[in-house]
Amino acid sequence: MVHARKSQPCLDSLGADRAAGVLLGAAVGDALGVPYEFAARLREDQQPQMIGGGLGPYEPGEYSDDTQMQLCIADVAATGADLRTPEALDQIAANFQQWLSGGATDVGSQTRTVLDAARRAGGAPGAALFEAARGFTAGNDRAAGNGSLMRTGIVALAHLGDAAEMAQAATAVSALTHPDPDCADACVLWCSGIRTAVLKGTFDGVRAGLDLLPAERRGVWARRLDEAEAHPPHHFGNNGWVVHALQAAWSAITRTAVPELLPAKGSFPTQHFHLALEAAVRAGTDTDTVAAIAGALLGARWGCSGIPFQWQQSVHGWPGHRQADLVRLAVLTARGGSNDDAGWPSAQRMPIPPQSSRAFAIHHPHDPGVVLGNLALTQRAEPVPVDAVVSLCRVGTEPILPGSDIEHVRVWLVDSQGHNANLHYVLDQAARQVLLRLRHAGKRVLLHCAAGQSRTPAVAALYSHLATGTDAETALNDLRRVLTGGWHLDKHPEMQDAVHALATPAASDGTSSVSRPREVEEVRQEREAESERQIEFLKEKWAASRVRGLLLGLAVGDTLGAAQGKLPAEGTLRAGVSTQLACFTAEGTIRACVRGDHRGLCHPPSVVWHAYCRWAALQGIEAERMRRRWVTAGDEEWPDGWLAQVPVLAQRRGSAPATVAALSKIEQGTREKPTTTSRGCHALTRTFPVAVAVAGHDPEYWVRQAREIAALTHGDPAAQSAAAQATVLAAHCLTSTPEVQESLFVVQSQVRQALMDAIHALPDIDPDLSSRERVQLIKALEQADNHPADPKRLAHLAPDATAPSALFGGLYVAASFPERDQVGAALRFAAGAPDGDSVACVTGALLGAAHGAEALPVDLVSRHELAWVLDTLARDLVAQIVDRPSGGEYLGGWDPHWRGRYPG
Repeated sequence: MVHARKSQPCLDSLGADRAAGVLLGAAVGDALGVPYEFAARLREDQQPQMIGGGLGPYEPGEYSDDTQMQLCIADVAATGADLRTPEALDQIAANFQQWLSGGATDVGSQTRTVLDAARRAGGAPGAALFEAARGFTAGNDRAAGNGSLMRTGIVALAHLGDAAEMAQAATAVSALTHPDPDCADACVLWCSGIRTAVLKGTFDGVRAGLDLLPAERRGVWARRLDEAEAHPPHHFGNNGWVVHALQAAWSAITRTAVPELLPAKGSFPTQHFHLALEAAVRAGTDTDTVAAIAGALLGARWGCSGIPFQWQQSVHGWPGHRQADLVRLAVLTARGGSNDDAGWPSAQRMPIPPQSSRAFAIHHPHDPGVVLGNLALTQRAEPVPVDAVVSLCRVGTEPILPGSDIEHVRVWLVDSQGHNANLHYVLDQAARQVLLRLRHAGKRVLLHCAAGQSRTPAVAALYSHLATGTDAETALNDLRRVLTGGWHLDKHPEMQDAVHALATPAASDGTSSVSRPREVEEVRQEREAESERQIEFLKEKWAASRVRGLLLGLAVGDTLGAAQGKLPAEGTLRAGVSTQLACFTAEGTIRACVRGDHRGLCHPPSVVWHAYCRWAALQGIEAERMRRRWVTAGDEEWPDGWLAQVPVLAQRRGSAPATVAALSKIEQGTREKPTTTSRGCHALTRTFPVAVAVAGHDPEYWVRQAREIAALTHGDPAAQSAAAQATVLAAHCLTSTPEVQESLFVVQSQVRQALMDAIHALPDIDPDLSSRERVQLIKALEQADNHPADPKRLAHLAPDATAPSALFGGLYVAASFPERDQVGAALRFAAGAPDGDSVACVTGALLGAAHGAEALPVDLVSRHELAWVLDTLARDLVAQIVDRPSGGEYLGGWDPHWRGRYPG
């Protein structure tokens, strides 16, 4: 007969997962049942384990003839062969004979008798075997053994495209050794169940398979299925008979409840796989066969990803196959014998994603014994000093690390929304059963996925929670801080939500609960302690250099950007208007602190507003009206303070239309009642000095003040947000510390680490931050990581003279030139942006804050007309926060002239 086989359906990742579970599920069931074959039946309170022994005796996790014979079929099915053809049946029969002579660890009596008879008869292997089986059955009323049902799962995968073809193939392959109608019917029903489970994810296919049987046998099989659903598995004690074997397996599956999804309580629907499989083993008698039969269907329903990892790691057997081999054969069969475009599942090495071609290895922030990496790391020629590897992505057939023989755990986890049937379970298993187990065994573990940017941090965060009790948000933030090469978990909210669900304590009713609020006093004490720690930073000997670097870097960037990078070789360098305004912001911040110390109450934005008014008066902007606004009878000369004596600050150095317009109004602008609608860059550049207070005092308080200070002159919320975010970025640069570069493990540069830390910290200290703004910051940083110093990308990120444009552009440039000796190059590159002065301003402030004043181009700093002013302001700002030179309301100061310089 000539067969015209229909093509296999195209499986999505969920279907491929379920197809991969068929052979693996059967082998796991087989190995689980091996120790208890024909032994005393286990009680309900006894849990079967893969301990080996049995009739073999077998090693722990070793499968028996049930799986071995199925692999003989799989070897043919994986080529894409139509299993109904004589050629395919001949090859299967030949494989059976080769297995019997060279690999069988156990053989059913009927199977051995038939194979021996066929070998003696000679001729075409398939026909000879079929004739021997038919002869055995004709003279034996006990020829309906379970030997063909136990191996039939792979047949269903070979004919997913058509149920009728599948039924024909199941009957033909069964008939090679078991042609009895009961055997054929059982194989058809079970293959129908597996086919539907793979394609639709349900167990409905077993009963649907009744329609594939001859009409006269459908009724008896319907009653048999009813009986199985009505009685426990051990009710079918004669399970060497194919009918009882099927009934025992179906009973175990249908009578085992599917658990609810309660991640916080460790309850997952896919646990039905192992619970039902254990029930199948407790049926007793031919335990390995009943469990292998059940395992094939359970694996088809719940997928490879739904099988306990410990069982996946343990299972093995003839001809030297392990988990990966079983998955490969099953997937190839389901795909009609072909690999996908990337060569999976047969490729020796999977291609590395172009965007992740650079290998990296970073210590887990909570356990240096766990190394976080990507696929590229596993393909390096240099050895990776680990004892085990956990792969969260598809990998090739070769050893995971070249030239090494280490434990390798493969996890089925797809980095795409909606493509993981058992997401919570897989994440939990990967963290709990893999990382915890391996680390408790003292092994150093490499955890990786393709790019190391989504799946890796998700599992690593759960491991942190399990190993150290760290909450999910903290763990993710800490991981994001170290994985600065890229972070895509925010593009996979389903996976991120799963991490939170798994790491949230369970309430008494089983639902997730949140921690109870801490006592007010506890929070107050923590904040006071944090404030003290921040002030300690400013006491460091290098702190003054960092603050000087921030202000001087801003000024040099302002000047260089205004000149588009082309400055004269000699002569004084003129300050820009951003620098002038930043001087008054620094002075106003100092005055606000003095006022707060002496009067106990202060509104910093109002004090800084007064400082801007003094600048406006010096500039001749409505000077008399300003004087009338601020001077009353008996007051001293106004503008007061030492900055009023600096001639350069009275000279025009560019335009600031929004600032001037706001200063011309009677009332100062606020976030609630803005006086302009501008989102111009000066809202950000002039606010930078507040970063010192953010770094050295109360960050939440001063970030709010930064927003208010920006709102004094710029009413657009985007400008205010950019200003607040810039102060946090600069604050983290101020407090950052250089990292030590290791030989293998890639440690992020000081600047990139500081910028990522700041982005992570923003949600906690800036409640007005939107998720969109945070994503934009992350993308700007990612652009620098993946495409540094690209003028076109800079122009796209910073297209205009607005505050957000300056922020994203400056962040991109600083991250593109993060090293200490690159500051000059960074400033010149930033100057080439469409609005070069604002971008270079931000770049200089960030890099100067990170590396200190000494890293700035000395020829530019030494010639800048306001360098001495900025240097003085920087030192005074540090002194005010740390030492309070003018004292306070009840405490005398050590500098009697301080309040004359900074009247509060």
